[in-house]
Amino acid sequence: MSVLELIKNNEIINLIFMLAIILLVLWNIILSISFTRLKGKYKKMMRGSSNKNLEQMIADYMASIESTIDRVQLLNEEVIHLKEQTDRCVQKLSITRYNAFSDTGSDLSYSIALLDNYNNGVIITSIYGRNESVTYAKPIENGSSKYPLSVEEEMVLNRCLKSKR
Repeated sequence: MSVLELIKNNEIINLIFMLAIILLVLWNIILSISFTRLKGKYKKMMRGSSNKNLEQMIADYMASIESTIDRVQLLNEEVIHLKEQTDRCVQKLSITRYNAFSDTGSDLSYSIALLDNYNNGVIITSIYGRNESVTYAKPIENGSSKYPLSVEEEMVLNRCLKSKR
């Protein structure tokens, strides 16, 4: 081999090494940028973790989730209990005023129906007369009364039964 060939081969080898070095430098820059971004994301994720490792942080997060599930279950039970209570409260109301006697001047008599969500409750009626006024109540169970109802009482009861909460 001649010196010229050796020099030519040496230039080619140098050129190959230079290209390899340039590619490695570019690869190093790309990896450094990726690492910096990843490090920023990691710091953001670990913020407020007080030097815990990722495994401990996930365990704490899972404990927090379990606690939240327990609290939601408790709140759900309370909502069901409140629903049961409110179903027994007055949900439906109807009132009508009327003139019970022709010799009185105005609609001073009235009937009020007060029912819960199960159509249980009471009808309160007040009959106004010139000399006296009488008030009485009739219990309602499952939308009916065991006592006879007047026309006005039937009317307020039917309005209540037809009304939606």
